Amino acid sequence: MSKIIRKEHSKDNPIDNSDIDFTKADALTDKEIEERAKRDPDSLPFTEEELKKIKIKRRHKDSE
Repeated sequence: MSKIIRKEHSKDNPIDNSDIDFTKADALTDKEIEERAKRDPDSLPFTEEELKKIKIKRRHKDSE
């Protein structure tokens, strides 16, 4: 069984995604992203407690 790794990110501990090309993801609508996530067997659903705490933000395209 594989281990699930979760990392907390914040302004003081940002995600380093400088090596990722977001061109295809930026072209997707929120609905398309949600549909793909639901079909992804590696996408774990959030618990009700996690959903209450989470804040999802779209990446600013001009922040590259």
